[in-house]
Amino acid sequence: MTRLALLGLVLVGCGAPMPMTDAGTPFDAGSYTPVESRRLGLNDATLLLPLAPLDAGSPFPAPELMIPRALFDRISTTPGDVVTDLARLRVVALRFDICDRATTAPCADTADGVLRLVLQPVFNDGTAEDVAFHAFYPVPRNEVHQAVDTLRALARLQNVPLGSALRVNTAFGVDAEYTATLAGFVRRYAGAARLFRLTLFGQLTNRAALIWVFRGVEQRGGGFARIEIPGIQEIDQVSLLFSATEFQTMPQADAPRGFARAMSLRSFMGGTPLEQREALEALVASDNPTLNTADTIQCVTCHVSTTVLADRAAVAGVDVTTLTGRYTSPQFDLTPLGDEALRFRTLRALGYLRGTPLVAQRTVNETANVLGELEVRYPPAP
Repeated sequence: MTRLALLGLVLVGCGAPMPMTDAGTPFDAGSYTPVESRRLGLNDATLLLPLAPLDAGSPFPAPELMIPRALFDRISTTPGDVVTDLARLRVVALRFDICDRATTAPCADTADGVLRLVLQPVFNDGTAEDVAFHAFYPVPRNEVHQAVDTLRALARLQNVPLGSALRVNTAFGVDAEYTATLAGFVRRYAGAARLFRLTLFGQLTNRAALIWVFRGVEQRGGGFARIEIPGIQEIDQVSLLFSATEFQTMPQADAPRGFARAMSLRSFMGGTPLEQREALEALVASDNPTLNTADTIQCVTCHVSTTVLADRAAVAGVDVTTLTGRYTSPQFDLTPLGDEALRFRTLRALGYLRGTPLVAQRTVNETANVLGELEVRYPPAP
């Protein structure tokens, strides 16, 4: 998953590091007293919210208060290939991390946390376009412990079993306390003036073929610059549904090594068993946050790997669990969410295709990896 979509993990070199909130001494995580004792599961660090009709309103700020119009226009309106309306954007998901991860190393003590919102254009019938904007906001490092406590309070209210796979949130819009607490959390951090990265992953408008584009902007110095996609040194990447079981991406790097073969069914079928296994290893490495980050792999990898892996493994007769680069967790159910029959109709990694929820493997793996570090550095109350 890259910064240009899931970017969202999201999440996504793709650009300069997130600016610090001040240059003071690092926050001492041992100096705070946690209030909440609930441990966090996948559904407490990554929240996929239920869809609601556009005319139902939203407890979150209006989209123009979270995303500057100029930045929205820069990556959507001006290119004109993904035509949508800022006013129709609704928060469909959010993710929290204790730092903006450019490397696979643990977060630095001086790093700010990150709140990422996933916003999709919603219709009056409560379905979503195959378009998503990922908006990133800093959580000052001296407030990260409070943010974690808020997530624990939300986890207590939602009360999803800790080992559960990622699924659609069942408390938002139903439990008044949960809804108000989450809305307050978003309002605290997700202001347009605080935004430091905005990415777009969307289906091109008015095209007969299914074509998606990845692009984004990121704060650097005193302004925003286009994000350069790792491996291809370009600012846009386009992916086309080429056949029932493969995508064609332009430009595309063979990174991780073997990825290009995995993308082409003909090339994959013509490969030796060793080459096929290398291609499969490339797919699981793309999904493994301990091997790659958004700064090391191109955008498309994390969006196609969930869809392509099962098909290519079946062709090769390889058991996916035998792949050495595969991310695993003894604590969490890492099953991705979504209708497998629909995956080749979209590259959505966290959000909705019309009314169907979809979560990619990279999103699930990143969430589990975040929780491992978060629980150690910001433990719950006894």
